[in-house]
Amino acid sequence: MSRARRASISVSYEHVNITDEIAGSVKSLTYTDAASGESDALSLSLQDRDRKWMGSWAPQKGDHISATTAFHDWDGEGDSWSIYCGSFEVDDISMSGPPPACTIGAVSIPRSTAFNEEERTKNWEEVTVKEIAEEIASRAGISLYYEAEDIPVRSMEQDRQTDCKFLYAVCEKYGLAMKVFAEKIVIFDEAAYETAPPVAELKYEDFAAGYQYKSTLEGTYTGAKIAYSDPGTGEDHIVTVGGGDRIKEINEEADSAADAQRKAVAALNNANKKDITFSGTVKARRELLASRCIRISGFGVPDGIYYLDKVVTKISGNGASRQSIEAHKVGYRMDNAVVLIDEIPEETETGGGEYTVEKGDTLWKIAEQTLGSPTRYAEIYDINKEVIEETARGRGKRDSSNGHWLFPGTALKIPGTKGSAGNG
Repeated sequence: MSRARRASISVSYEHVNITDEIAGSVKSLTYTDAASGESDALSLSLQDRDRKWMGSWAPQKGDHISATTAFHDWDGEGDSWSIYCGSFEVDDISMSGPPPACTIGAVSIPRSTAFNEEERTKNWEEVTVKEIAEEIASRAGISLYYEAEDIPVRSMEQDRQTDCKFLYAVCEKYGLAMKVFAEKIVIFDEAAYETAPPVAELKYEDFAAGYQYKSTLEGTYTGAKIAYSDPGTGEDHIVTVGGGDRIKEINEEADSAADAQRKAVAALNNANKKDITFSGTVKARRELLASRCIRISGFGVPDGIYYLDKVVTKISGNGASRQSIEAHKVGYRMDNAVVLIDEIPEETETGGGEYTVEKGDTLWKIAEQTLGSPTRYAEIYDINKEVIEETARGRGKRDSSNGHWLFPGTALKIPGTKGSAGNG
């Protein structure tokens, strides 16, 4: 007689194995494995009949927790395997009842104020992305795994940002993926991972618990424009990557044509991930890990190769388990798009004024319309930084992302306008 499949968990709290102590009290454990851009997360929900978690066992924010999930006789007798979820810091504690229960939430960001809490201001000069990551990892007292091209950075400002937030932003600007796992910073080239062969095939019948396929044009682009100033000649240029009628205007400084191209391509690729997406819930499988590729088949139009952006594994106290996936279809990348570099004519300055933001406006568009040059978007942001940031926070944003988030009705001051020299 074959054994019934079941899943179980092993948990250590403050480096002490508490698996036996919580046996019979576990309601569920949820592990979120993210490929990039956010922390891995762990949520442990417990019954608390004896109210230990309200008293002597009460968890504290900042405590250390780690977990391993195990699957027994999963696809048949003897098919047993496990997944190490990683090391986490408790950041959220909730208690409810009756009956009394406790839920402990934790993230993979390491316990280091230097990495995750202390805001820094620093000008990084003549470094590489890897060197930035090495210094930040060293300061946080954690190791670094770097698997990507070592990209040069002539100049970049860390402006009142934590090392964690800043490094995430640097990687995003240059098209790299970053995650923190088991007290290690992992940085890799997502494009290379997307070319890997699929590790599993998920068919229509595997998604009995539900699925969603989406193909959209909203928020996706066929090309991008970014400006840079040649450090040798001082001449301003616009770099255009790709083409078509859906152009992303990038409010980002660049210090060379190559730097501008990298940032434009990265911005396009990040935006176009939402072009075709697939999500759903299946029986847990050992192959389903974030940053791997899978094949979707048996649907029709949705069929193809997808990159796993997120995998959420949930194990219930009764030994049942399922995984929810979020993925984007591979093949959207603009890495080989046509690149054009246009010189911006020398301009003379006159006047000044005001402008009220309308729906669909960007700083690039406003600068082009009011100043005659989209490359002057940074000037508009600089003299309106306070009102732009205050408005963004009032609309629920952490910040404006250097002027990316603009809202209709915002009154902006416009610096002196410019026209081509000789247009008297």
